[in-house]
Amino acid sequence: MSVRRISPKKKLAMERVKEALRKHKVIAAADLTKVRSTQIQEVRKMLRGRAEILVAKNTIFRMACKEIEGERKNILKYAESLNGPFALILTDTNPFELILFLNKNKVKVPAKGGDIATGDIVVPGGNTGLPPGPIISEFGEVKIPTRIESGSIWVTKDTIVARKGDVISAKLASVLMRLGMKPMETGLSLISAYDGEMILNKEMLNLDLEEYRENIVEAALKALNLACEAGYLTSVTALPIFRKVMNQASALALAAEYITPETINQILRAAYLDMMTLNNIIAILNPGAA
Repeated sequence: MSVRRISPKKKLAMERVKEALRKHKVIAAADLTKVRSTQIQEVRKMLRGRAEILVAKNTIFRMACKEIEGERKNILKYAESLNGPFALILTDTNPFELILFLNKNKVKVPAKGGDIATGDIVVPGGNTGLPPGPIISEFGEVKIPTRIESGSIWVTKDTIVARKGDVISAKLASVLMRLGMKPMETGLSLISAYDGEMILNKEMLNLDLEEYRENIVEAALKALNLACEAGYLTSVTALPIFRKVMNQASALALAAEYITPETINQILRAAYLDMMTLNNIIAILNPGAA
């Protein structure tokens, strides 16, 4: 029976992965479907000092996890749960903090033909720095107004060349590239994470901050109402509880016609209204008595 040999190159790659897996507490996998190498480089720069990015073949990653399974429980199970192209983000940061950081720090990359615009793309008016030539017709094809001035092509006004959700044509992508624009906002999307012994799938990592904010506000209001109804005094509930007590005391005093500086005006007003109502009733029942 022949034993399959591992090439020195694969051994070196596996040792590098094992070293990184031992070094960091959290291992996250980011989907690489339709992700360009330039995007990975941009994200790698952005995460420098915070996380390490490794792009390893699935087989090498699984072999490395198998060798350190005794050191890190469930890590092989995590490796076997991953499919398709992915990049490893290794960090000591909480997975949810990592997601928030990635979402807040999307990187700008050049557009390619067929890309979907992630926002409105505006070509600013002004000097492009490009000399006149065949590119003028390309500007015209993508409906960017230009003029020639001082030996350069100028865009005559700010021009929206694509709306959010539009498909970017190859011609427009070429013009934007010539202008040095990076209109596409992109980042890595986590598909799963390993934190300690815990495996977090994509659903667990889904963060809807607006929903969480609404839930927290709702919970806080319910807690405040419950504390006020129970008369539980805190720095937050003291004012609404005292206001409620004052209102109840005022209502009771008015019902009992208990005269105080605070109730006298309302008692007199109520008495006057009662008098006017009674006078109107008498006038109706006995017109001659009015």
